[in-house]
Amino acid sequence: MSKKDNGPIDAPGHVNVPIGGAAIGVFDITPKTPSDGKARDWKLEAIYNGKATKVKEMVVRFEPESEPYQERYERAVLVFHIAEGAQSKKCRWSFAGDGIQYEPGQEDNLHNIEPKVSADGQVLTLTIHDFNDNSETVDFRFTAQCENLKSGEVLLFNSPDPGIRIGRPPGP
Repeated sequence: MSKKDNGPIDAPGHVNVPIGGAAIGVFDITPKTPSDGKARDWKLEAIYNGKATKVKEMVVRFEPESEPYQERYERAVLVFHIAEGAQSKKCRWSFAGDGIQYEPGQEDNLHNIEPKVSADGQVLTLTIHDFNDNSETVDFRFTAQCENLKSGEVLLFNSPDPGIRIGRPPGP
């Protein structure tokens, strides 16, 4: 790690990957259904310094001093849990499909993000690699479904676009 780093996470939503190593960021997300015909922001919080803190931006920084053989093993693992408070007596939330949907023209062009949904749809894990010195901003939406517990009807919803910056160092 460079001298400027304060460990793997230096702000909520910022994950710093050490030379040749890995870093894990843990997040809670609270999906919300639209209200009055308008989308509502989904609450995204990082579990940071022992408490949930609102995420303003997501950034993954890989060390620019890494050697190519070290870059092969470096990764950031971002784990998103559907917050317990999101569940209600009417609706059961879970991630749908791959858990994310890329925005047209802003997808993962470097193919360095691997999504995986697990734990009966309650957990989305993004494993992020950076095998070169490029940086990119990837815009995506979380994709979740709300199952109506009475009727069994399932509706799909997308979050507002959180986006993520990835790189050595990440671009603007």
